[in-house]
Parts: sequence; structure tokens; C-alpha cells
Amino acid sequence: MQAIGKLLEASLQHYEKKEYAAAEKLLDELLAANPNFHRAWFMKGIILEETGRQSEADQYLAKAGSVFTLMFRLAMQLEEIDPERSLSYYNRLVEMDPANNLIWFNRGLLCEKTGNTTEARASFRNLRPMREIASRILIPLGFMVIMIAGGLAMVQRGDRALGSIVLSSAIFCFFWLKRDAGKALQMVSKKKKSA
Repeated sequence: MQAIGKLLEASLQHYEKKEYAAAEKLLDELLAANPNFHRAWFMKGIILEETGRQSEADQYLAKAGSVFTLMFRLAMQLEEIDPERSLSYYNRLVEMDPANNLIWFNRGLLCEKTGNTTEARASFRNLRPMREIASRILIPLGFMVIMIAGGLAMVQRGDRALGSIVLSSAIFCFFWLKRDAGKALQMVSKKKKSA
């Protein structure tokens, strides 16, 4: 398993530097040893696309599984290294799922970083932050309140062990809420500023 990770990491490093031949060779080795490795099929397809071999690329991408998820990871990975390539993948992702707030948000932040404020505002205008508020704030908050109430009720009934476990889970829910609420609030702020 460690050898697989090293081969993939080495191929990604070559890919990032646009050393396509070296990356492709390592991916071929990886696929020969592990024909069910979806990320290798995906990366090989991406390299074939970027080197102008689209018909071959389609065959590899068809075997890659969740191309959307893998492309999203690739776009995030390329943000610092090659913002132009990263933006091209974000553009493809918004075509695949135009209602995905996280894609629009990341695309907008990348455009902001590169100084393209017009495109950044256009991305932020496409955000639908109320969906994020519901999924990242309201649902975890409601879940946390229910767990606190249930945990306290268990403790009052004398079931302290189970009650303390439920209350501990509520604490974890608080950290979940704290982590995710910030992004939802950022989306609201960016949407307002882009209007």
C-alpha cells in the first residue's frame, strides 16, 4: 500500500510541473499493479486531455468513478501551484453542477486571489447561502440542542453513563457547528458584497 501512495505522489508531482511523460509512465505502472485504482484512471485521463488526446482520455475517465469529486480535489490541489489550470477545472465543475455552492465559493476565492474581481463577483453572485445556512448551521444546531436535552433527561433519570456519552456527543456537535458555520457565514458575506 505504501508503494501505491509513493507512485501516486510522484506522478502528481510530475503532473503539477507539467512533466506529463514522466507522470504518465508512473500512472501506467500504478494501473498495471492496481487496475481498480480510480484516482490513477482519473489522473491518466486528465493528462491525456491536457496533452490533446481527448478520445483516449474519455476511455480513462469513464473508468475513474466519481469524476466530479476527483476533479474538485484536483482543482483545490492546483490553486496555489497553477491557478490558471485550477480555474479551468472549477469552470468545468460549475458546468457539471451549477447549484454547488462550494464550487462557486472556491472559484470566487481563487479569482479574488488572482486579481480577477469581475469573475470573483460573478462567482459569488451564484451562491445560494441559505442552503448552506440550513445544512451547516441550523441542522447541527438543532441536533446539538436535541442531544443536550436528551442527555440532561437521561442524567435526571439516573442514567448518568449514557447521559454523559450523549452530552459528550453534543460537545463534538458544537465543534462541527463551529467549523462549518464560518464557511456558511463567509458565503453570505461574499454574496452581499457581490450584489
